[in-house]
Amino acid sequence: MKVRGIAIGVGAVLAALALGGVAEARNPHCAGGIQYVVQGMRDKDKGNTEDYQREMMKAVAQLSQCAEEDPADFEALGYLGWALAETDSACPAGQAFEKAVAGLESKGDKKKAEWARQNRESYWAKNFNDGIAKINAAQAAYPEFTREPENEADRTLKGEAATRYADALASLTRASCLRPGDARTIRNLGSIYAFRGEYQQAEAVFREGLKAAPGDSDLVISLKMVRTNYANKLTEEKKYDEAIGFFADLIKGDASNPDLHLGLADTYFKRATAKSGDERKADFKLAGDEYAKASELKGGEADLLFNSALAYQNAGDWASAESRWRAVLKLTPDDTGAMSALGSCCAELKKYDEGIKILHQAVNLKPQEKNLFRQLGGVYAKANNNAKSYEMMVIYLALEKGQAAANAADAAKKAPAGSAAAKTLADLGAPGEVRDWEADGERYQTWIYWTRKLAFTFKAGVLVVKSDWGNAGPAMPAPAGGKGK
Repeated sequence: MKVRGIAIGVGAVLAALALGGVAEARNPHCAGGIQYVVQGMRDKDKGNTEDYQREMMKAVAQLSQCAEEDPADFEALGYLGWALAETDSACPAGQAFEKAVAGLESKGDKKKAEWARQNRESYWAKNFNDGIAKINAAQAAYPEFTREPENEADRTLKGEAATRYADALASLTRASCLRPGDARTIRNLGSIYAFRGEYQQAEAVFREGLKAAPGDSDLVISLKMVRTNYANKLTEEKKYDEAIGFFADLIKGDASNPDLHLGLADTYFKRATAKSGDERKADFKLAGDEYAKASELKGGEADLLFNSALAYQNAGDWASAESRWRAVLKLTPDDTGAMSALGSCCAELKKYDEGIKILHQAVNLKPQEKNLFRQLGGVYAKANNNAKSYEMMVIYLALEKGQAAANAADAAKKAPAGSAAAKTLADLGAPGEVRDWEADGERYQTWIYWTRKLAFTFKAGVLVVKSDWGNAGPAMPAPAGGKGK
């Protein structure tokens, strides 16, 4: 929410009207009160603060009695508004100014009506601009007020911001009294509550403002923002049921707003993670639906498609997850995270050839990512291709358990003469990486040729297994009575 002041020359419009020859016919309290205002302003200009304050208090007393005895003296009412504004009685001042302007206009005295109006505008501008300045000072001190301080310096800055916001609230409240129903004043008043995270108070201010200025676009936007922020706050506070109801209500009035669907999706997802077992699935499915809707409204945003696919996958809705992962990969074809998830979905749907193909692509993009080998080995195992499963799992174990040699070439040269390891060194040259590891009390050494997409695992120089991830190959058909592809 942007805040800005307006430029109005405060001092230029605060001028007394000439009393002329009407003073004798005037109620003495009215005439005396006006004289006190005029004299008080002169003393203020001279720096006679004590005299100025005493005269303004007398002016308020005299002109208040004038208003009771001669309510038709609208010019005196204008002076009463002036005196009240000088004594920080903004709300009574606004009421006096309003009556003075209306009364003078009804009598056709446009000059005096404009004088009263400009005096009111001047005091309004002074308080409005002061409020804006205080808001800006608060944001400069501690921009994200709802964030918890991390240290003593932050706590000090947040305290300073809190003071500035309180001062801004006082100034803008005075401004709103001087010009009731002014949309700019109300919007900035509500913004203070919003900046402080008091979204319900902000909503109340904005709704009141829309009563005075129906359809004001800034107020309409501000109201939507604080209601959305309040729903998000409920989610942060883990009040998931309340947040879901609030988001659902917001969506009824603004169904094409992707941020609302995103907020609802996040809430369903978080509520699901707070549950256990199968009871999580329904919320994950609802989260997937809302992420998908948000993505659709944003023109197919990849991150939202990713979230949708993940939610469906957590819900066990493998078919929906598969289609979303494929959509993600159309937008981000090198996303190995999406490839890994799609491979899992294909395996669950018994589409083993497709799962193996996509996981091979992922392994080739990021062969140092050990979990991709583990996952690929798992899919081969589900397809009953135990040989390829073993190849991939050995690479995973080497990367998971193994200690990399400081110098791969020197480590390879230590292979026993005439061994399979020595022959491999002679045929292929030094490997890119050598890892020593143990399993079930046995010592192994794996040579990895990253560029060739090959790995050789030896035990005392004897070849245990050659792992080739360069070609996916078909999944092995299951034997009769076993699992099919």
